[in-house]
Amino acid sequence: MASGPRFLGVAARRRQGPGRRRAPLLSRLRVGHKLLLLVLLPVTGLVALTAFGALAQWEEARTLERFRSAIDVSFATSGVSDAVATERVDAVRARLRPDTATLTARSASRQATDRALDGAVRRADSWPTARTGGELDAVSRQLSAVRVQAGLGALTARAIAQQYQEIQDTLLDTATALETGRPTRAAGRAADAHVAILEAVEAAERERVELAVLLDTPTGRRPAAAGRWSALEEAQLREFRRTTSDRLRAALYQAQFEVPGRAVRAVRDLLADPDPPTARWPSYGGWLADSTARIAALRGIQDEAARDLADTAAADLEGARNRAARDLTVSLAVLTGVALLAFVLARSITRPLREVTAGARALSAGDLSFAVHYAGHDELGDVADTFRELRVTTERLAAEIRSMNSAVDDNRLEHRVDVGRFDGTWAQLLGGMNGTMASFAAAHGRRRKAERELEDIFNLSLDLLCILGVDGSFRRVNPAFERTLGYPRATLLARHPVDLVHEEDRERTRAALELLAGGAELAGFENRYVREDGTECWLQWSARPVPEEGLVYAAARDVTERRRAAREQSALRRVATLVARGATPERVFGAVAAEVEDLLGAEVAAVLRHESDGTLTVLGTAHGTGREGEAAAREVLRTRAPARVGRSVAAPIAVDGRLWGAVVATTRRTPRPAPDPTPEPVSGAVPEPAPRSMPDPASGPVLEPALRPPPDPASGPVPEPAPQPTPEPASQPTPDPASKATPEPVPPDASRLADFTELVAAAVANADSRAQLSASRARVVAAGDASRRRIERDLHDGVQQRLVALQLDLRLAESLVADPSSELGRQLAHVAKGLEDASYDLLQVARGIHPAILSKGGLGPALRSLARRCPVLVELDLALPARRLPERLEVAAYYVVSECLTNAVKHAHARVVTVDAHARGDVLELTVRDDGAGGAEPGRGSGLIGLVDRVEAIGGRLDLRSPPGQGTTLRVTAPLEGPPHG
Repeated sequence: MASGPRFLGVAARRRQGPGRRRAPLLSRLRVGHKLLLLVLLPVTGLVALTAFGALAQWEEARTLERFRSAIDVSFATSGVSDAVATERVDAVRARLRPDTATLTARSASRQATDRALDGAVRRADSWPTARTGGELDAVSRQLSAVRVQAGLGALTARAIAQQYQEIQDTLLDTATALETGRPTRAAGRAADAHVAILEAVEAAERERVELAVLLDTPTGRRPAAAGRWSALEEAQLREFRRTTSDRLRAALYQAQFEVPGRAVRAVRDLLADPDPPTARWPSYGGWLADSTARIAALRGIQDEAARDLADTAAADLEGARNRAARDLTVSLAVLTGVALLAFVLARSITRPLREVTAGARALSAGDLSFAVHYAGHDELGDVADTFRELRVTTERLAAEIRSMNSAVDDNRLEHRVDVGRFDGTWAQLLGGMNGTMASFAAAHGRRRKAERELEDIFNLSLDLLCILGVDGSFRRVNPAFERTLGYPRATLLARHPVDLVHEEDRERTRAALELLAGGAELAGFENRYVREDGTECWLQWSARPVPEEGLVYAAARDVTERRRAAREQSALRRVATLVARGATPERVFGAVAAEVEDLLGAEVAAVLRHESDGTLTVLGTAHGTGREGEAAAREVLRTRAPARVGRSVAAPIAVDGRLWGAVVATTRRTPRPAPDPTPEPVSGAVPEPAPRSMPDPASGPVLEPALRPPPDPASGPVPEPAPQPTPEPASQPTPDPASKATPEPVPPDASRLADFTELVAAAVANADSRAQLSASRARVVAAGDASRRRIERDLHDGVQQRLVALQLDLRLAESLVADPSSELGRQLAHVAKGLEDASYDLLQVARGIHPAILSKGGLGPALRSLARRCPVLVELDLALPARRLPERLEVAAYYVVSECLTNAVKHAHARVVTVDAHARGDVLELTVRDDGAGGAEPGRGSGLIGLVDRVEAIGGRLDLRSPPGQGTTLRVTAPLEGPPHG
């Protein structure tokens, strides 16, 4: 029993109290974590400050790295600027004094410029700013344009210099912009010096070109040259001396006082003189040589300034990186040392705590083998000693609980625990266990009584109750199984249930057992079982699995009779629906035979009619000739009551109180499995019975089919049956062996046949009533047509002839009047006109009653005559046979078209009427359409009702479709031969 642990749990909950308070935030942390927090929080703050400093140093290093990349691109751009300056001088020289040397120098300088530009573009691709690449691309396009214009001679020397000057401005601006980001003071001074020397060199280059152009001018026409470039150069050199190093300042001083420098200064002095002597002007070649040498010295200083800038940027970057690494290393070292110290202190406290905690958890889980070995003089040692004492007490308590469980297992319910060995809560706990044992003893007695009562219910239940394993095998069955299935209990327990199931239901049954094995419940499941005697029965199951026990509890009910009754009612409803819908007798007879065979599991089922000469006529059969039940049918004729002869059973069919025929069913010679009695759903559509095979007349003269089931339109044309001989009495029939048997007691199936015989009788009565009604309607229509013809003939031969004679007499009287304009003449003319109009109106009335052209020319000419006389447009589409149609069919079609044209003119106000008349096979199809107002209803006037009566009287059908505002369409379908006169 589990009573002991249950009481331990109760006691623990009592100690906790009903309103356990929420622990403070710090008390939720472990001791080791608290120590780490105490030590690491301030240290972490210092480390964070150091880390922020290191991050700042790394950010400075990244800025210096970007600056170094920028000056690399700037150096490449300044190289392009130097190459473009050289190309400018060579281009101006080639323009001023073109020869082989100058042209070769210009070509070489252009190639040098292109190489420098390609290198600068590649270097700019590594720079994250796309602007530099775009500016270099623009320079390349400008250079191409200048070269093309200079090559064509479209530019003067000054214009060439001006074009190259604009390109140089772009390059210098780009280099200056790249060096503007100065992360440190030293890098800023070096960048300022480099930019200043670039500007100074460019001013010297522009001065050289401008003076070369000036000196190439013929003497006497030289303009005064401005000294702006020398002033700009001097300003940039002063800025360079201020920002550069002492070494470069000394190099600049030396370059200015060398021979080329002094020569250039002398030229500048001449330019400053308002009236310089002509003899002291330098030559064109001398000026180019001196200025080129001086600019080369300045370019050397420019290269040194670039190297100083690169060295300064690299030194600043290295220093920033070293400082960041140093700060980070120091912070990590401090943090690691403090963390190790905190870990050692925390371990000295948490290790014994963890041991005591593990022992407490093992004890709460029921593991008494765990021992706490820690012993100390601190608070943790006291806790360990207290835990060991608790373990001893718990072991004693567990021993008492085990003894209580053993007593329960051995059914020694009088066993009690010695409570006096324990104190406090433990004594209360064991006292509660003693009370529980007493209550359990009383409940055990009540349980045994309930089990006996349940056993009685299990054995006496009329339903089938069983217990199955998860594998689906029977573990226990009640006696109802033996009564229902016929197998002894030992056989049921030895065989698997699926082996007893009908083979068609075994797969469904296995699937249901798998669902039960998976833990799903089952309700309303039905399957078939084969009894010991070979018959079948339907069982409806409800089952519930108990996975923890590995069992399935199930109950079943025998629903065979209920399903058979439901199936029988379904079959009766289907046949009754056919009867209620006015189906033809042959359809009803075929359906009755099929349903009887399927319902009773018969080999042959048939509907037979007793003829006045004593013969039998097969009206409907299923899977046989109908001869099998001859003896039973004759016994019904003799006794006028249900009868059974041999394997056949028959029930009488009475119509209006007289014996009309019988429904016969013949059982099989060898039993077959009973048909599935599952009731089929009854819907609005009644299924057509399949065509049944009719007996061959050669098999015997007594029985022959009088009616055959109608063909199914959906299955295509069905061959016409061969003509059968007229039934005649059988003098020497060759009966079935069953017909020789003597009458036997009527089985219960005869009462089930009686339900079908009532439906057959109703179908026969309905067919007779419909036939009489159709014949009566046809006679009424024929009488009306005869009356119309007689009236038309009387009008034509009597009144109309009389009016014609009066017209002739009146015309004779008019001829005798001497003065036609006299009063008498006018009066006679007026009377003659009125008599003529009356004769025409009488002619029209006669045509409306019965048109003579219909009798003389047939339907086609009559319809054309109607179309000509109609006041609206009529379109005819006629496809009629050359031979005359039956008179009743022509009259009906004529009046349908006449009535439709009248309605289209008077009521629908149509503009166009279409008339289609086609003979297809043995059917006349007539369609009349108009584009009028629509909304025609057969019930609102006698005209359409009369047309329906007339069409149905000839065996046809009339369909009307007239939606409001969409015109009217009337279709008539009628057989060409028409039904026989009643």
